[in-house]
Amino acid sequence: MDTHSGELIYTLQGHTEGIQSIAYSPSGQQIASGAYDKTVRLWDARSGEPGHILKGHIHWALNVMYSPNGQQIASGGASGIMLLWDVSSGELSHALYGHDASIMSAAYSPSGDQIASSGRDRTVRLWDVSSGRCLAVVRGFQGSISSLAWREISNRTYLVTGCGDKSIYTWQVIEKEGRYQVRLAWSATDGGLTLSDANIQDAQGLSQMNKKLLKQRGAVGEPTPRLGEASQRAMSVIAAVSKFKAPLNRKTLDTLLTN
Repeated sequence: MDTHSGELIYTLQGHTEGIQSIAYSPSGQQIASGAYDKTVRLWDARSGEPGHILKGHIHWALNVMYSPNGQQIASGGASGIMLLWDVSSGELSHALYGHDASIMSAAYSPSGDQIASSGRDRTVRLWDVSSGRCLAVVRGFQGSISSLAWREISNRTYLVTGCGDKSIYTWQVIEKEGRYQVRLAWSATDGGLTLSDANIQDAQGLSQMNKKLLKQRGAVGEPTPRLGEASQRAMSVIAAVSKFKAPLNRKTLDTLLTN
């Protein structure tokens, strides 16, 4: 479809059952589609000509995505198996086994060295793209993980998960000496917000109970509320009056604050 004129350019025909997922390559020159017919098909985005037909799924091909460099395609299946394909040859590179139910979503890391997958089995799995090895498994979700996204901030890598129970989790992916750890950074649910390793300053409106809870949960130091401009001015005036030992009443204070 031409986005300027709205006219149909060509129709991609080949799948024998409904298409479930589609993705453009990073260059925009190729399209991959996954369908209920258990295949992933590649197409030339400029001419519409068909390319490789990737066969290997034993059940529906639910989602497809390109690696950041465009040289690999990952396809998640209803059987719980993730398949990695070489784009140029159409050959299968790795079959990633581990999920016990359909793969709902998958996403490559910004570097393209890892891929994360989520399933109806309420787990997220982190994989090494070059070897197909499972690097880490994240459990404890209350619902299916329907969406995944990666982000790099200040040389740190984060993985965000969206769940069917209306919760969002942000995980820091840490690599040390070839071993990977996926640690919760924060989560947002219907019940509230949970933070880990956070630095909160100038917190305002905290009750004594909340201050005690923060301390109990590992907070360092005491929350120090930031005074508003009017409060700071009042404190300065009171300090000045006290210094000169002048009599202070409500009328005097109001006069000083308005001048």
